[in-house]
Amino acid sequence: MLPKLNVLSDIKYYTDNQAWIWTYLQNWLYILKDPGQTNTLNHLWSLAVEEQFYLVWPLLILLLRKPKYLLVFITALLIGVLGLRLWIWNNQVADLAYFNLYTFTRIDGLCIGCMIALLQRINRRFLTSYTPFIVLFFAALNFAFFFINRISQFSFPYLALVGYTTFAMIFGLLVNEAVSGNSRLIHFIFNIQLLKFFGRISYGFYIFHWPLYILLSPLLYTWLSPFAIGSSLQFLVSLLATLASIGISWLSYRYFESHFLKLKDRFA
Repeated sequence: MLPKLNVLSDIKYYTDNQAWIWTYLQNWLYILKDPGQTNTLNHLWSLAVEEQFYLVWPLLILLLRKPKYLLVFITALLIGVLGLRLWIWNNQVADLAYFNLYTFTRIDGLCIGCMIALLQRINRRFLTSYTPFIVLFFAALNFAFFFINRISQFSFPYLALVGYTTFAMIFGLLVNEAVSGNSRLIHFIFNIQLLKFFGRISYGFYIFHWPLYILLSPLLYTWLSPFAIGSSLQFLVSLLATLASIGISWLSYRYFESHFLKLKDRFA
């Protein structure tokens, strides 16, 4: 389907409210000032959630200090946001979205990343010893939720209630295994050059992929419509837009992001 495009409307919305974007508060911008049909940069709300967490987390470390206290706090926070999403869905609170924009809708991965880092400091052997059991537990939780949801005619929001948390835990443990080097198989997979390439450009790719699709797809549909129709036309448009995004993301990494990444050594 050809996405709707109104460049002037998009530009005006973002320029009029650019202070929110420069300060990484754009998720609250989209909550408080409905963008309507404007959507070129709306996907950046998730970056705002990350930055807000990174500002608050160091303050919590200074306040609680001990890793065990931090682990209890972050575990309680994760359980709390899961309960909040369940409450919102169950009570059908129309003004609150349990799947995007708000910090509590995507904090699962951040909480789990903190939990894994804290466990490394508290007891390095814990994750090494219990990773298989943790993975099996979350896999079983997924299966159980699937069958419960099936009985209920798939009326439960899978991702908001289970999926975000279980996927974050599984991928968090995979990253931990890759960093610790305990698994040769995971170490081998994560060192495949193609995966490493996409890892390097992933930040830029996330930023550029949607705006480029919005901007390029009208032209691509026009150019390719004499040669393809239906799903094949959509596939070609998506493929070319994706390749363009990969190219621009590589240029961004090579000539812009890499210069800032080098500064990390000063704060090691």
